[in-house]
Amino acid sequence: MKRYVLNKQVRLKYDKASDKYYAFCIDTGDHFNLNKTGFTILNILNEEKSLDEIVTLLSGDMIVDEKSVLSDTIQFLELSEKNGIIAYM
Repeated sequence: MKRYVLNKQVRLKYDKASDKYYAFCIDTGDHFNLNKTGFTILNILNEEKSLDEIVTLLSGDMIVDEKSVLSDTIQFLELSEKNGIIAYM
């Protein structure tokens, strides 16, 4: 089963003072602003979860249907892969 992993050069940060979430690539210096859900998804990837496992974890925290969570999660993961934040195992 294909699993998503956080790029080893990417660090996640939550700035409590500004209540902002970031992903930062230490190789390129690129940084990406995230919302809380995106930050949560990327943190889940540290646990090497499959797409189904990610959606199940997120669905429990949200008041939306699982189909919407799946669609939004796929879109976020595709964008994250395109930007070099994540990779596939």
